[in-house]
Amino acid sequence: MGGRDKGLVLHGGQPLATWGLARLAPQAQALGIVANRNLTAYEALLHDSLNGVARSPLSLGVRPDDALWPERSGPLAGILTALAHSPHDWVLVSPCDLPDLPVDLANRLLSHALAQGADVAIPWSQAPGDAMRHHWVCALLHKRVSPTIAAEFVKGERKVRSAITRCKWLGVCFTNHASFHNINTLETRDGGD
Repeated sequence: MGGRDKGLVLHGGQPLATWGLARLAPQAQALGIVANRNLTAYEALLHDSLNGVARSPLSLGVRPDDALWPERSGPLAGILTALAHSPHDWVLVSPCDLPDLPVDLANRLLSHALAQGADVAIPWSQAPGDAMRHHWVCALLHKRVSPTIAAEFVKGERKVRSAITRCKWLGVCFTNHASFHNINTLETRDGGD
């Protein structure tokens, strides 16, 4: 994104993060954002997203990665921050660049995790002609995995997949692979500045 804050880059006329918030708000009891810059702008996006929901979830606000994590950047630090500050046992995390998340993401991941006794549920999908792909940064995690993931982080691990596979996890199939198409460049977004 050329150094720009990805979640605030416009996609279809709205900041990219707005799309994910709109998909997650109806599925959540509480909703928050972990960001390390433009906190005021994200607070406004979160507020606006919660106002448009019939059964509005509790706002957890916007938090920077916790200072207790060295090298505070990256998805794994964000996941640890979300786990540390959620009032609920189960925490669904997603990056800001997934505008088309499934509307049943939380329920499906939770029901599979509970049925199989897993502590982490990861969605996976498969495009025609491609291999199965796990979407590691879009995960439902039980707070009891925090010590395991934190220990991996302290040892220097920064890959979400590597940390999660140290936990009792499972993959959940989502047949619409387009639901997990991420916007990683200015060229792949739909819309302008």
